[in-house]
Amino acid sequence: MKTLCMTIAIFLLTTTNVLGADFLYHSDGPYKGKVVDLETGEPIEGAVVAAEWTLTHRFCDAKETVTDKNGEFILPKGSCFSFWPFTEMDPARVVVFKPGYLGYPPLGASPEERRARMPGFTGHEFRDKEQYNLIKLGRPKIRDERQSTLGSADLSGDETFSRLPMLIKLLNEERKNLGLPGEIGK
Repeated sequence: MKTLCMTIAIFLLTTTNVLGADFLYHSDGPYKGKVVDLETGEPIEGAVVAAEWTLTHRFCDAKETVTDKNGEFILPKGSCFSFWPFTEMDPARVVVFKPGYLGYPPLGASPEERRARMPGFTGHEFRDKEQYNLIKLGRPKIRDERQSTLGSADLSGDETFSRLPMLIKLLNEERKNLGLPGEIGK
């Protein structure tokens, strides 16, 4: 038994040194930025900025924050452990949502269509933790746009949503405002 434990310990130390610290511990973030109204440039207070991280397509972590009176936010870093070799942390899937606004990421089948809905959108937001992310949320013109933006806040599943109570609260608030039946997370 002692030999087996010693062999496992030596294996872990060796592979950690060879593969780097990412072998056991994965992290990404924090991310900083500001959320503003697309047309006025005014800060949007109370928008939820939420992220989900996965490790090779399985859940890792989820975090959220709310913008302050200046529209600014700091999204905490996501992290988790994995003992499987060659596991990589996928880029964060980030959503920004506030009732009455079109969400981030913008809806659209192509990058051009997404940029048309959200000028300034590059698709590279939240890829570099040193980058200050400026997110410009527009207002929907018609009810269908407002309803469809609920889909932009779609993250993976139950484990993710259980860690994002502020996002669920705002999504349910918007569903109620639109007269949609049922609630998310209930």
